[in-house]
Formats: sequence, structure tokens, C-alpha cells
Amino acid sequence: MNVKARELGRKPRKERSRQPVEAMTHSINHWIRVEATAIFHEGEFSAGEVADMLGEDVKLITGHIHDLYKSGCIEFAGHKLVDGMMRPVYRAIVSPEVSDEVYRAMSMEDRDDASGAIVQGVLAESVSSYRNGKMVDDETLALIWDAANLDAQGEREMNAHLTRSYKRAKKIHAKSVNRMAKSGETGTTKIVAFLGFRRGRPGRPEGGYFNSEFQEQ
Repeated sequence: MNVKARELGRKPRKERSRQPVEAMTHSINHWIRVEATAIFHEGEFSAGEVADMLGEDVKLITGHIHDLYKSGCIEFAGHKLVDGMMRPVYRAIVSPEVSDEVYRAMSMEDRDDASGAIVQGVLAESVSSYRNGKMVDDETLALIWDAANLDAQGEREMNAHLTRSYKRAKKIHAKSVNRMAKSGETGTTKIVAFLGFRRGRPGRPEGGYFNSEFQEQ
């Protein structure tokens, strides 16, 4: 019997078992799928390896991983030797940095796929951190958000501000890595996200999310 070889990468959009929004929410509504998605951010792993990391039955983990793949939430990365046998391995959706110019040139479908992958990644890491008690222990926790009412120029200025902040964060990371190379300190992995998107619903909650307006500093 001829069996079609599975293609590397994300399951084609038309073949996915769930629509984008449903797939995204499905990926974070069970703790195993949350942790598996976060694990795949670390590299390419088989179901058995993920099961060992989570201390769960491999058959149970395999079912969740297949579900994530069929929903378009993770990518198939090929096969590798695990415990003496070639096993299928998976990874997180590859999300390269996309400049403003490249984003504007992308098709709406490609934009949707890229945006969904990034939002899913941020959500999975956030939920994993929260459920594992990492936010409670973090003395340098930063969870700050609100909604600004911006004109066209304001949107461009906010985009430029977030982009500059992201570049500054990369420099901070590089300096930290250099210091640890000399000191031997292992460091702590910190999720750093920069988000700026238009609200899904019209208007803005009265008083803002924290009952405080954006003010000039």
C-alpha cells in the first residue's frame, strides 16, 4: 500500500482540522497541550521525549501532539533516532522576524497565519508560566497593558516606539549573555513580548483597563 509521506512543516491550511481561532484556543485549553507547545519552542522532540519531560503516558501525549499538528498549531520536523528507533518529531511554528515592509507585501492568508502563530506562542508561554507558578515568584514581573486611542500618526509613532523597544531588548539580552559567559551564571529565561494591535471591538472601555488614561510623561 502506498502511503503519502508527510510533508515537513505546518499542516496545509485547507487540511487542518480546526479553523484558526478555534485551533488557537484549543491549544491552550488543556495543560498538556499548553506544556507541549511550550516545549516545542525549545526544539524538535518526539512524543516519547515530551512524555518523559511531563511525566505522562506516551500514548496520552501522542494523542495531544497529533491533535496539535492536525489543528495547525505545531510543525512536523521529520524523524530522528530516539531510543534506538526512528521517531517522528515536531517543533513550534517557525516565526521569523517580519519587517513592516515585508508584512505589507504578504497576502492576507499569510498575514493571518503569521499573526496566529505569534499570538499562540505568547499565550502558550504566558499560560505555562502562570500555571507553573513562575509569575508569583517573579520579583521583576512586568504585566502592563492598556488601550490607547490613536490617530493615524499616533499609530505610526507607537509602532516605531515598540520597534525601538524591541531592538533595545535584544541589546540587553546580548549584554547579559556576554556577562554570563564570563561569570558562569546560568541565568533565567524571561519571556519578553511587544504587542501593538487594533482592538477587536469598537471603542475603548471607559476609564481604560486600569482606570487610568495614557498621559504624557
